[in-house]
Amino acid sequence: MYNWQRIFAFITGSLVFGLLIILVSRNFIQYTAREGATGYLFLLGFALIYLNVNFGISRRFVIKAVDSKWVCYLMTFLTIIPTLFWIFSKDVGLEGMKSLFTMVVIISAFFGSYLGIWRGNVKREKYIQQLREEKRDLPDELKRPHDDLSKN
Repeated sequence: MYNWQRIFAFITGSLVFGLLIILVSRNFIQYTAREGATGYLFLLGFALIYLNVNFGISRRFVIKAVDSKWVCYLMTFLTIIPTLFWIFSKDVGLEGMKSLFTMVVIISAFFGSYLGIWRGNVKREKYIQQLREEKRDLPDELKRPHDDLSKN
């Protein structure tokens, strides 16, 4: 593995982010089961949180590591596992909404990862193109400074 240190760091970081999300938001899961706009807004909030977190992690990883897209999806899985474990092992107040909440979290997380991979590739290509354009030859005075020395 070419980038095993980076892969290890990002995988453990994504698991920590997943645990952090559930630690901070565990008291708000119950509000997604409310009827009306409140439930939908909280569900949308959870979807946006998982979309943005996985977008950022995947984009940053893809910019640095080439041809390791499978790691992004593994990181996405590790980000959502703590939340899914929490809602299925505790009584959080989602009697009839567990399947909907699970699908929203999974779809938004993997969609965020997909978008992050796409934007990371675009950003890496722009960066490589910028490096190619900025590559200039050295000025004449820096190319061979020893040629102008006297031969005494």
